[in-house]
Amino acid sequence: MSTLLRVEHVSKHYTLSGGLLGAERRLDALSDITLSVEAGETLAIVGESGCGKTTLGRCIIQAQPVSDGRVTYHPLGGADVELTALNKRQLKPWRQDIRMIFQDPMSSLNPNMRVFDIVAEPLRIHKIAKGKALEDKVISTLAKVGIPAEAVGRYPHAFSGGQRQRIGIARALVLDPKLVIADEAVSALDVSIQAQVLNLLEDLKREFGLTYIFISHDLGVVNYIADRVVVMYLGHVVENAPTEMLFERPRHPYSEMLLEALPIADPLRRKGRSTELRGEIPYLGNRPKGCPFHTRCKYAEDRCRAEKPVLRPIAGTAQEAACHFAETLTLKGAYEDNPPQVASAALAGAGGLPGPAGQ
Repeated sequence: MSTLLRVEHVSKHYTLSGGLLGAERRLDALSDITLSVEAGETLAIVGESGCGKTTLGRCIIQAQPVSDGRVTYHPLGGADVELTALNKRQLKPWRQDIRMIFQDPMSSLNPNMRVFDIVAEPLRIHKIAKGKALEDKVISTLAKVGIPAEAVGRYPHAFSGGQRQRIGIARALVLDPKLVIADEAVSALDVSIQAQVLNLLEDLKREFGLTYIFISHDLGVVNYIADRVVVMYLGHVVENAPTEMLFERPRHPYSEMLLEALPIADPLRRKGRSTELRGEIPYLGNRPKGCPFHTRCKYAEDRCRAEKPVLRPIAGTAQEAACHFAETLTLKGAYEDNPPQVASAALAGAGGLPGPAGQ
């Protein structure tokens, strides 16, 4: 595989007003993020709410400008493009290649537009098709995600949550992108509909040769769909690993904590193990010194409170971790309580793609 996208030392901060008497404060939403996305893979970005994963997705597509660092797109067969160096006009053609599926399908779809116009809008903006060619492209794209031609004149409120998410997927795919960023694309759906949408995303990936960045807080979903996982905490990448390796033996205590919280088929198998997430995420405007996770880590030592660890490769593995003791800690994975097939089988068994009238 070749690298399709490279994020290098990206940081994003906001300046907050302190009110009438307070001084302005800087809030660091992202801190020195470096990662790459390989063509054809599904890279998952996971972490608790507030860890910066959605901000990172928006910075990648330049919906929000980065404060530092750069994002470079490597189109197959073309010259590298530094997206962070482009203005809005220069970015426009590259937004055909990199598209985003948003978390809430109801709020991301214009309630005053018909489904046909919602999906046709990107084609019109980029002046790719018009007339009969535009109509055919919209209807064929909607058909691929399970929305029948007779429904294209309806408005978003007439569809179920799962159908609205399919419309959002069609809007992202209508420009034939190379990279799709799915931001919590199934979190607003119930479990059976999640399975249908995930299976749809997998089918579309194979059919169109897509690459995904899948942003999620649900490790069960990530285990099903992702090839590789980036774990974020407090605006930092704390671990980067192939999915199976992460679930079998995490290298960062935060990853272990997330895996301990996974639901399992037989809770008695977890008897004696703590599944409670320790403490709360610190306020971004008042980050702890040293390792950002030390305030919640049961393995923390004095070095962790004084010295911030860097993300580095772990010898003999395909994993990276930002922990001083990544090589020496023996952390527990998900497979000790759950066979590796459980999450995937549960989701896959919930149902395949429905017919055109399905949810």
